[in-house]
Amino acid sequence: MILSLLDELKAVNDSFIGVEISGQKGLDEKLGALNISSCMKLSVSVAAHKANARLQNTSTLAALQKLANKDTYALPLPIVTLLSSGKHSAGKNNMASLCICPDLKKTYAEGMEVAEMMYKKIEDLLKKKFPNNTPNVAANGGLSYACDRVELMLELAKEAALELELTVEEDFSFVLDCSSSDFHTEVVPGQGSAKKGQSASRHRYDWVEGQVKPSEDLCDYLENLVETENIVVLIDPLHHEDEEGITRLAEKIGDKCHMISRSGAPHSGATVALNTTLSSTLAALQAPGLKMLAAACYEEGETVLADLALVSGCEMMLLGGLRGVRRGLYNQLNIRLQQNLKIQPSIKDWGFHAKAPTEE
Repeated sequence: MILSLLDELKAVNDSFIGVEISGQKGLDEKLGALNISSCMKLSVSVAAHKANARLQNTSTLAALQKLANKDTYALPLPIVTLLSSGKHSAGKNNMASLCICPDLKKTYAEGMEVAEMMYKKIEDLLKKKFPNNTPNVAANGGLSYACDRVELMLELAKEAALELELTVEEDFSFVLDCSSSDFHTEVVPGQGSAKKGQSASRHRYDWVEGQVKPSEDLCDYLENLVETENIVVLIDPLHHEDEEGITRLAEKIGDKCHMISRSGAPHSGATVALNTTLSSTLAALQAPGLKMLAAACYEEGETVLADLALVSGCEMMLLGGLRGVRRGLYNQLNIRLQQNLKIQPSIKDWGFHAKAPTEE
């Protein structure tokens, strides 16, 4: 690993010695053409951005604003992870995590106060319910919760809200990160679990471990959750190749819930993490359609995510929970917000559509 990193550093060094670079975009274009890892490209891109800001005697935020060609700042809606479960946890529930977002009428400070209260109360409830086990913090900053059904995560969150005298929908709404690719399989029509008379779809999901069901069943299940639990965003509800299922789900819930995809699924917004270079990340965030800036699992405090959130124009941000290294991401954002910048919310209404658009 060390030799590989050294080889990559040498490749970067050899490529840039004596070469005139035209700004951050020029540097990022040259980095993109190099045969090195994405992590190395991103590291060099961010380091150059920070160094250039220092040389120009300006902040990294102002430099990134210039790169984004923006003259205003906008704050995405924060989505905070409360509970982390999923395929790799001990329980049978395979859906990844339960999050909340504040009511759109609340300020950022008010919304984060609600999230902090909910997080702490759930932590206290877990200690009471499982006195012999200290709640663990998952890599995404959420509280680890091994359970057999996603409804148990929702019940725990609603119990916390009740004790805090908070109201679902008035104070916050739920966001469910399904990560359906973790529990998705494909079958050959007419064989195995796709026998004659069963679903014609080749896509199968076991959102409860061991209970493999067709795409139509997962759509019905998610529709019921959205209807009964005030879930306003579903992240990766279906595998991106399950286009028929995604269209079906969009038609069922499009008037009351957004769908966000990590893999460019149809009828869905997109999550964007820091990828390859700063310029390519900004381009992805500024592309048409609903966008959610998401922290990768290795993201720590010394990143430019807070700056990206403010200049990119994306509607939502998923930074994780309020413990561990993810706390540093929220702290960075708070520092920016305390600098008396003129910041408007990126999203002022949910903008749900009545039905998924049909292709001609």
